[in-house]
Amino acid sequence: MTVALNPASCATPPTTSHHEATRLTDLVRIFDADVQLCRYPRSPIEAITRYFANASAEGVLGLGFRLVTTPGQVLDIPGLAALPGRDAVLRDMAYLIDIYGDLLGCPQVGMRLEILNHAMCPRFHVDQTGVRMLCTYHGRGTEWLSEEAADRSKLGRLAQGMPDETSGLIRNPKAIRQAAPFSLLLLKGTQWQGNHGRGAIHRSPAPDPLQPCRVLLALDAIW
Repeated sequence: MTVALNPASCATPPTTSHHEATRLTDLVRIFDADVQLCRYPRSPIEAITRYFANASAEGVLGLGFRLVTTPGQVLDIPGLAALPGRDAVLRDMAYLIDIYGDLLGCPQVGMRLEILNHAMCPRFHVDQTGVRMLCTYHGRGTEWLSEEAADRSKLGRLAQGMPDETSGLIRNPKAIRQAAPFSLLLLKGTQWQGNHGRGAIHRSPAPDPLQPCRVLLALDAIW
Protein backbone atom coordinates (compact mmCIF):
# COMPACT_ATOMS: atom_id res chain seq x y z
CA MET A 1 0.00 0.00 0.00
CA THR A 2 2.37 2.72 -1.24
CA VAL A 3 1.10 6.25 -0.76
CA ALA A 4 2.23 9.27 -2.74
CA LEU A 5 1.83 12.40 -0.65
CA ASN A 6 0.04 15.28 -2.32
CA PRO A 7 1.10 18.67 -0.90
CA ALA A 8 -2.14 20.18 -2.16
CA SER A 9 -4.06 17.91 0.23
CA CYS A 10 -2.43 19.65 3.19
CA ALA A 11 -4.08 23.06 2.69
CA THR A 12 -5.83 24.21 5.85
CA PRO A 13 -9.59 23.58 5.65
CA PRO A 14 -12.20 25.37 7.77
CA THR A 15 -12.86 22.31 9.96
CA THR A 16 -11.17 19.09 10.99
CA SER A 17 -12.57 15.62 11.54
CA HIS A 18 -11.85 11.97 12.12
CA HIS A 19 -12.41 9.09 9.74
CA GLU A 20 -13.68 5.61 10.61
CA ALA A 21 -11.87 3.21 8.28
CA THR A 22 -13.72 0.07 7.26
CA ARG A 23 -10.80 -1.33 5.24
CA LEU A 24 -7.09 -1.24 5.91
CA THR A 25 -6.52 0.73 2.71
CA ASP A 26 -8.81 3.46 4.08
CA LEU A 27 -5.96 4.53 6.36
CA VAL A 28 -4.74 6.70 3.48
CA ARG A 29 -7.56 9.07 4.46
CA ILE A 30 -5.23 10.45 7.14
CA PHE A 31 -3.65 12.43 4.29
CA ASP A 32 -6.94 14.22 3.57
CA ALA A 33 -6.72 17.85 4.59
CA ASP A 34 -9.85 17.65 6.74
CA VAL A 35 -8.87 14.45 8.61
CA GLN A 36 -6.89 14.65 11.85
CA LEU A 37 -7.52 11.14 13.16
CA CYS A 38 -8.19 7.86 11.39
CA ARG A 39 -9.33 4.73 13.24
CA TYR A 40 -9.28 1.20 11.90
CA PRO A 41 -10.90 -1.40 14.21
CA ARG A 42 -9.32 -4.83 14.55
CA SER A 43 -10.54 -7.91 16.35
CA PRO A 44 -8.43 -8.93 19.37
CA ILE A 45 -5.83 -11.60 18.66
CA GLU A 46 -6.38 -14.22 21.34
CA ALA A 47 -2.75 -15.33 21.62
CA ILE A 48 -1.62 -11.73 22.18
CA THR A 49 -4.41 -11.01 24.66
CA ARG A 50 -3.39 -14.07 26.70
CA TYR A 51 0.30 -13.17 26.45
CA PHE A 52 -0.08 -9.73 28.00
CA ALA A 53 -2.63 -10.91 30.57
CA ASN A 54 -0.25 -13.68 31.70
CA ALA A 55 2.78 -11.38 31.65
CA SER A 56 0.91 -8.87 33.79
CA ALA A 57 -0.28 -11.52 36.23
CA GLU A 58 3.25 -12.95 36.57
CA GLY A 59 4.86 -9.53 36.94
CA VAL A 60 7.13 -9.93 33.89
CA LEU A 61 5.81 -7.18 31.61
CA GLY A 62 8.96 -5.19 32.24
CA LEU A 63 9.36 -1.46 31.63
CA GLY A 64 8.71 -1.39 27.91
CA PHE A 65 11.28 -0.36 25.30
CA ARG A 66 12.22 2.10 22.60
CA LEU A 67 14.02 1.19 19.40
CA VAL A 68 14.48 2.16 15.77
CA THR A 69 13.60 -0.50 13.22
CA THR A 70 13.28 -0.90 9.46
CA PRO A 71 10.02 -1.98 7.82
CA GLY A 72 10.31 -5.49 6.40
CA GLN A 73 12.96 -6.75 8.78
CA VAL A 74 12.46 -9.65 11.17
CA LEU A 75 11.64 -8.25 14.58
CA ASP A 76 13.16 -9.67 17.75
CA ILE A 77 12.96 -7.99 21.15
CA PRO A 78 14.95 -9.81 23.84
CA GLY A 79 13.14 -7.88 26.58
CA LEU A 80 9.81 -9.54 25.81
CA ALA A 81 9.14 -12.29 28.33
CA ALA A 82 9.38 -15.85 26.98
CA LEU A 83 5.73 -16.82 27.47
CA PRO A 84 3.26 -18.52 25.10
CA GLY A 85 2.13 -15.99 22.51
CA ARG A 86 5.44 -14.11 22.30
CA ASP A 87 5.86 -14.97 18.60
CA ALA A 88 2.33 -13.68 17.89
CA VAL A 89 3.22 -10.38 19.56
CA LEU A 90 6.38 -10.00 17.49
CA ARG A 91 4.56 -10.87 14.25
CA ASP A 92 1.83 -8.33 14.89
CA MET A 93 4.29 -5.58 15.78
CA ALA A 94 6.28 -6.28 12.61
CA TYR A 95 3.02 -6.25 10.64
CA LEU A 96 2.06 -2.83 12.01
CA ILE A 97 5.54 -1.47 11.34
CA ASP A 98 5.24 -2.62 7.71
CA ILE A 99 1.80 -1.01 7.33
CA TYR A 100 2.95 2.24 8.88
CA GLY A 101 6.25 2.36 6.97
CA ASP A 102 4.48 1.73 3.67
CA LEU A 103 1.84 4.33 4.44
CA LEU A 104 4.31 7.07 5.39
CA GLY A 105 7.03 6.01 2.96
CA CYS A 106 9.68 6.31 5.67
CA PRO A 107 12.89 4.23 5.67
CA GLN A 108 12.87 3.72 9.43
CA VAL A 109 10.32 3.67 12.23
CA GLY A 110 10.72 4.73 15.85
CA MET A 111 8.93 2.16 17.99
CA ARG A 112 7.86 2.45 21.64
CA LEU A 113 6.12 -0.09 23.81
CA GLU A 114 4.80 1.67 26.90
CA ILE A 115 3.92 -0.37 30.00
CA LEU A 116 1.71 1.93 32.06
CA ASN A 117 -0.09 1.73 35.38
CA HIS A 118 -1.10 5.38 35.22
CA ALA A 119 -2.36 7.78 32.56
CA MET A 120 0.78 8.86 30.67
CA CYS A 121 -0.92 11.93 29.18
CA PRO A 122 -4.13 12.45 31.21
CA ARG A 123 -4.96 15.87 29.72
CA PHE A 124 -6.35 16.32 26.22
CA HIS A 125 -3.52 17.53 24.01
CA VAL A 126 -2.11 17.61 20.48
CA ASP A 127 1.17 15.89 19.60
CA GLN A 128 4.15 17.82 18.21
CA THR A 129 4.65 15.15 15.55
CA GLY A 130 3.77 14.34 11.94
CA VAL A 131 1.54 11.27 11.82
CA ARG A 132 1.73 8.78 14.70
CA MET A 133 0.23 5.28 14.93
CA LEU A 134 -1.08 3.95 18.26
CA CYS A 135 -2.31 0.49 19.18
CA THR A 136 -3.37 -0.53 22.70
CA TYR A 137 -2.75 -4.24 23.25
CA HIS A 138 -3.85 -4.43 26.87
CA GLY A 139 -6.06 -2.16 28.97
CA ARG A 140 -8.11 0.84 27.93
CA GLY A 141 -7.55 2.51 24.57
CA THR A 142 -6.75 6.13 23.71
CA GLU A 143 -9.54 8.72 24.01
CA TRP A 144 -10.15 11.56 21.57
CA LEU A 145 -12.41 14.53 20.90
CA SER A 146 -13.83 15.56 17.55
CA GLU A 147 -13.35 19.17 16.51
CA GLU A 148 -16.92 20.28 17.17
CA ALA A 149 -16.75 18.84 20.70
CA ALA A 150 -13.61 20.76 21.74
CA ASP A 151 -12.55 24.36 22.34
CA ARG A 152 -8.92 24.56 21.22
CA SER A 153 -8.45 27.84 23.08
CA LYS A 154 -8.44 25.77 26.30
CA LEU A 155 -5.77 23.24 25.27
CA GLY A 156 -2.64 22.80 27.37
CA ARG A 157 -1.34 25.93 29.09
CA LEU A 158 -4.27 27.92 27.74
CA ALA A 159 -6.45 26.14 30.31
CA GLN A 160 -4.50 27.98 33.05
CA GLY A 161 -4.15 24.82 35.09
CA MET A 162 -7.83 23.94 35.18
CA PRO A 163 -8.87 20.30 34.60
CA ASP A 164 -10.25 19.44 31.16
CA GLU A 165 -13.67 18.77 32.65
CA THR A 166 -13.98 22.31 34.07
CA SER A 167 -11.79 24.46 31.79
CA GLY A 168 -14.34 24.60 28.98
CA LEU A 169 -12.19 22.52 26.63
CA ILE A 170 -14.78 19.74 26.42
CA ARG A 171 -17.88 21.21 24.81
CA ASN A 172 -19.76 17.92 24.96
CA PRO A 173 -18.57 15.18 27.37
CA LYS A 174 -20.75 12.63 25.58
CA ALA A 175 -18.67 13.17 22.45
CA ILE A 176 -15.49 11.71 23.99
CA ARG A 177 -14.55 8.65 21.92
CA GLN A 178 -12.34 5.74 22.90
CA ALA A 179 -10.46 3.21 20.78
CA ALA A 180 -11.00 -0.45 21.57
CA PRO A 181 -7.95 -2.66 22.19
CA PHE A 182 -6.13 -3.69 18.98
CA SER A 183 -7.68 -0.82 16.99
CA LEU A 184 -5.22 1.20 14.92
CA LEU A 185 -5.23 4.96 15.43
CA LEU A 186 -3.44 7.37 13.11
CA LEU A 187 -3.13 10.81 14.69
CA LYS A 188 -1.98 13.84 12.77
CA GLY A 189 0.18 16.27 14.78
CA THR A 190 1.15 19.90 14.44
CA GLN A 191 4.37 19.11 12.54
CA TRP A 192 2.54 17.60 9.59
CA GLN A 193 2.82 19.98 6.65
CA GLY A 194 0.07 22.61 6.68
CA ASN A 195 -1.18 21.43 10.08
CA HIS A 196 0.13 24.11 12.42
CA GLY A 197 -2.41 25.02 15.08
CA ARG A 198 -4.37 21.84 14.47
CA GLY A 199 -3.84 18.12 15.18
CA ALA A 200 -5.84 15.28 16.71
CA ILE A 201 -7.04 16.11 20.24
CA HIS A 202 -6.51 13.04 22.41
CA ARG A 203 -5.45 11.78 25.86
CA SER A 204 -4.54 8.66 27.80
CA PRO A 205 -7.50 7.00 29.54
CA ALA A 206 -7.86 6.75 33.30
CA PRO A 207 -6.63 3.35 34.58
CA ASP A 208 -9.19 0.56 34.77
CA PRO A 209 -9.42 -0.69 38.39
CA LEU A 210 -10.05 -4.22 37.06
CA GLN A 211 -7.17 -4.04 34.58
CA PRO A 212 -4.86 -1.28 35.85
CA CYS A 213 -1.92 -2.02 33.54
CA ARG A 214 -1.97 -0.69 29.98
CA VAL A 215 0.25 -1.80 27.11
CA LEU A 216 0.54 0.74 24.28
CA LEU A 217 2.50 0.54 21.02
CA ALA A 218 3.44 3.85 19.37
CA LEU A 219 5.10 4.25 15.95
CA ASP A 220 6.72 7.40 14.51
CA ALA A 221 8.29 7.92 11.10
CA ILE A 222 12.04 8.56 10.90
CA TRP A 223 13.64 10.03 7.79
